[in-house]
Amino acid sequence: MSMTRFTKNKQVVRDLQRKSIEKAFVNRLGELKYFGLPSEPWKTQHSLMLTAFKNGILSKTVLLRGDIDKIILTGKDDTGNTVDFPFDVISLDYSGGLLYRNSNGDQFRLNAIRKIIEIQTKSKKDYFLFVSTNLDNSKDREIKTTLENIKTDLLRSGYNIKEVIDAYLNHDKDEVRLKIYVPYFINQIATNQNYNCETKRVIFYLGNKDTHMMNFQFYLKYDPRTTAPRFPKEHLSQIFNNPMIEIQDGKFKVVSLSLPKLKRINE
Repeated sequence: MSMTRFTKNKQVVRDLQRKSIEKAFVNRLGELKYFGLPSEPWKTQHSLMLTAFKNGILSKTVLLRGDIDKIILTGKDDTGNTVDFPFDVISLDYSGGLLYRNSNGDQFRLNAIRKIIEIQTKSKKDYFLFVSTNLDNSKDREIKTTLENIKTDLLRSGYNIKEVIDAYLNHDKDEVRLKIYVPYFINQIATNQNYNCETKRVIFYLGNKDTHMMNFQFYLKYDPRTTAPRFPKEHLSQIFNNPMIEIQDGKFKVVSLSLPKLKRINE
């Protein structure tokens, strides 16, 4: 795919993803299976296949047509092509927001992510899950309710959870609440499938037409120690205290956005 399709900020996101992949799969580069790129106009699809041809990977490339969430949930595209799970890298790029609800009020995209994690579990393979999204529907009641539930669960645990949750709920950036919600959601789903989840630093930036965007990177590692569900290996303090990466004009920096760290009150 021609790099000119990406803004400078998006290219930095791609570069950070590439570095994560190279580090995790250093001995398997060139052999990885990739799933991503939702349906786009015919001209872009044609460009994709042409690029695959020029790079000698056309025989390894399958073009799926249709809504990517529907493809995940049904296992096939609009023309009947099936999806050959499992994958080493899964990249989901959403416009319209991650918490988009369909006409029935169902959070279709979250359900698709849940489904793809369940399907990947059958292979017991380690893999990367990348999720990019704009901030549409980022004020959905689901996010505030989840943060409030976390506060209730930890109120008697000896942590400064009330101070922390209130700071996140009152912050002027929707990005900080998604920074907690999305990794929390992925960790809960992954743990129920015997996977440990390692959340990389959450990225936010301006995309095309100055659209506010976020990118999440999750490295999911299979852990067969118990069949029964267990608590996530990645602690809530790690999710809260992990700083974010802000990309501006093609350069990135680590930021805390003046948010308090989650810690025990007597520390």
